[in-house]
Amino acid sequence: MTEAERIAIREMLRRRAEERTQTPEMARQWLIEEGLYDGDGALRPQYGGAPARDE
Repeated sequence: MTEAERIAIREMLRRRAEERTQTPEMARQWLIEEGLYDGDGALRPQYGGAPARDE
């Protein structure tokens, strides 16, 4: 990957983050869609959230 490609990818990610985080609700939904948060909006265990409880 060239330096120009790296710069283009970083810029694309920056723009995407700006678009998807304009409000707290949008940011939360984005994190759920990306898989960092579960459907309830809690951080998934593999990213530092509490382990799932067996009920």
